[in-house]
Amino acid sequence: MKKIILLLSAVIFVIAVLACAAEVAKEAAKTELRPAQKLMQARAMLLTTLNKNLGAGNFEAVGKNAADLAAETKKTGEKLTNPLAKDITLAISMLAKDTSSAADKKFAGIVKVKLGAIKAKCDECHAKIRDKK
Repeated sequence: MKKIILLLSAVIFVIAVLACAAEVAKEAAKTELRPAQKLMQARAMLLTTLNKNLGAGNFEAVGKNAADLAAETKKTGEKLTNPLAKDITLAISMLAKDTSSAADKKFAGIVKVKLGAIKAKCDECHAKIRDKK
């Protein structure tokens, strides 16, 4: 009788541990971002950094960050199969390249205009592609 109780207790313990592990794995999978989401969050952070550096008058950092954005969006855009997403992403790349050039020349006004145009392209993509789904 003791062996049966011990065996049943062990089985119940194993089932409880497995159920808990499955719940933890399920929760981890739910919070894991897709690669596109990670990319968009990185771009959003980069735009925030660009605006912060522009406000601080750190044109060197603005130029570097804009050049990084231009390179990333060009690389990503060339791989896209959706023609609209490809066009918008490559347009962001060109705007970021222009932003970097303007920052190198310390043209704050042009940098602000280009950053606004980049934000508008982001909004366009969200409206036409992301939010449409």
